[in-house]
Amino acid sequence: MQPHPLGVLIAIGFLLTLGVMLFWMLRLPQPLPQEVARAVYSVEAARTILVPILDLFYSERAVELACRLGRMQNATIVLAYIVEVPRLLTLDAPLPPAISERAQKALEQAQRIVERHGLAAVTDIVRAREADEGIRRAAQAYQADLIVLGVQFAENRVPSLFTRTADALLRRPPCELIIDSVPVA
Repeated sequence: MQPHPLGVLIAIGFLLTLGVMLFWMLRLPQPLPQEVARAVYSVEAARTILVPILDLFYSERAVELACRLGRMQNATIVLAYIVEVPRLLTLDAPLPPAISERAQKALEQAQRIVERHGLAAVTDIVRAREADEGIRRAAQAYQADLIVLGVQFAENRVPSLFTRTADALLRRPPCELIIDSVPVA
């Protein structure tokens, strides 16, 4: 009995497919040097990334950077709008409507960036006496693995909110910290 030519073609196709699949499944990945593997896995371990929002442009850049860092491990992005409350007021004093509106607008814009990347976002308005104190509290409350802070250092050497906050966080970081410094145009 002669095999049918179509049956021979199907058998050859099946064997080729099976061979390619076995080759793909059984090939060993290239071994990574220990230092490279440690660096790769330490970035992938960032499951919760905190982005403090202090101003729109620099914070939006930080949100974009955080999303790109967290995309591979499907990280949760915590967007915390930090409000510095003067010492004359209590921390739970009602916020002026302009600050509340600005915070909501900033959080909505940041959340749109996160949604564009398909990641989960948590938003919060954090009140604190100093911005770095609020960032530390938010990092602790959300168990952040990484903080991405967008800042611009001023040329005139007068410490701004950004530089003061970045300096305080660098001195006592609550977790891993990345500062995205935008050069002055």
